[in-house]
Amino acid sequence: MRWLLDEMFPPAAAAELQRLGHDARGVAASALAGSPDAHIYEVAVAEGRIVVTENYPDFVALLSDRIANGAPHAPIVCISKVGLPDGSALGPALAQRLDAWARANPDPYPGPHWP
Repeated sequence: MRWLLDEMFPPAAAAELQRLGHDARGVAASALAGSPDAHIYEVAVAEGRIVVTENYPDFVALLSDRIANGAPHAPIVCISKVGLPDGSALGPALAQRLDAWARANPDPYPGPHWP
């Protein structure tokens, strides 16, 4: 899958997803760092990526607006860090969760998901 991990997730998560065979890009370690959510979502749509975020309200609002206007849109995977390890273990644990979700959902609908 093609992922775009929002800024609150460490670059190690994208690196681990790549190791697992995914096309993953992290906002924090790219030129997108500090960009508004609308711009991040626009990039995800343009690149055919699934947004991974903890910021459910803002991204689902962007998705809903695009659906209502008939505009192209992309899936959003909403993640809570609750239950995930802290520190350097967060990235690999998140990547494993996303990899398992991707295997179970190889063709996700363009809406919000909560793995």
